[in-house]
Amino acid sequence: MKRHVKEVFSRSIVVAPHKPSAIPAAKAAFALAVPLVLVTVTGHAQWSMYAAFGAFCAVFGRYDSYAPRFWQQLSVGVVQLSAMVLGTFFSMIHAPFYVCAVVLAVIGFGANYVSQAARWLPPGPIFAVFAGGACISIPATASSFVGVLLVGGGTIIFSLLFMLGLSLRRANLWHTLGAGYTWTPSPRALRDSAQMGLGIFLAAVIAHLLGGGHWYWASLGAIAAVSGIDAYSKVARGLQRSVGTCVGVLLTATVLIFEPPVWAILVVAIVGQICIELVILRNYAIGMVFMTVTALLMVHMVSPEPASSLLLDRVAMTALGAGIGAVQSTLFGIFAGRERNLAA
Repeated sequence: MKRHVKEVFSRSIVVAPHKPSAIPAAKAAFALAVPLVLVTVTGHAQWSMYAAFGAFCAVFGRYDSYAPRFWQQLSVGVVQLSAMVLGTFFSMIHAPFYVCAVVLAVIGFGANYVSQAARWLPPGPIFAVFAGGACISIPATASSFVGVLLVGGGTIIFSLLFMLGLSLRRANLWHTLGAGYTWTPSPRALRDSAQMGLGIFLAAVIAHLLGGGHWYWASLGAIAAVSGIDAYSKVARGLQRSVGTCVGVLLTATVLIFEPPVWAILVVAIVGQICIELVILRNYAIGMVFMTVTALLMVHMVSPEPASSLLLDRVAMTALGAGIGAVQSTLFGIFAGRERNLAA
């Protein structure tokens, strides 16, 4: 037992080698800042969440050349917009909880499969599940689709056009659009995606049964603990997410206790986006600190809930989901080991 704990701990604190990230961070922040400023000055701050979800596509493929980066970001954008549309639709029709949980699991399954097939970097469905879960949990009307399509879709298009404009400095547009397309799902893609969907669903259901108001945050916690190359990596990722979330909640509370104006919240969110880009691939826990700050500030801008309950729920649901995901990953690891032993 001591050896297992030591292995999980060592993987949790490891810091990957430094890679140039300041320029990708600046690009991602710019893709978020412009839409956020536009929705705010036009009096539609309630749509800022859709801009943030759309801008997430700008963080993908940062170390690839422009051609594969374009196709990565396009596939991410399509998945993000689909997740927002689905979440908004099932919120608008007041779908029962279990229907919503299944929808979120389907989003996670689909996003994880596309992630593997299109070789997303960073990999995984967490941004899509975050977008779908937030949209499905916030009351929506028919007019909400205007925000999703205009702001969310517009941000995705802006991010892609911004990237294409940068590509003209080093390659022609035809080369960027015509090369770099990748669709190579691995033999394990379906199985891994099914496990991902199951973890998302189980975490959502257990969180709901325990009375969690933001049950989809448990699903986000489960994603971290279901992702990884082996059981140690998966449990370590769940631990990193829980610790990073707790620290991020404390930082968010420090910001919100002063009741800052909307402009101050936007500035902190944009700075948080830059910090995510700078550290997320080096250590997931540190990246989760800033991801938690940015996510909570975006939700706070559209949610009427008191900040205190929002923050406490974030910690509780994330820890619950990470625990559920870790148990699932451990059990699947044990079963897989027994199958290998029997086959041998």
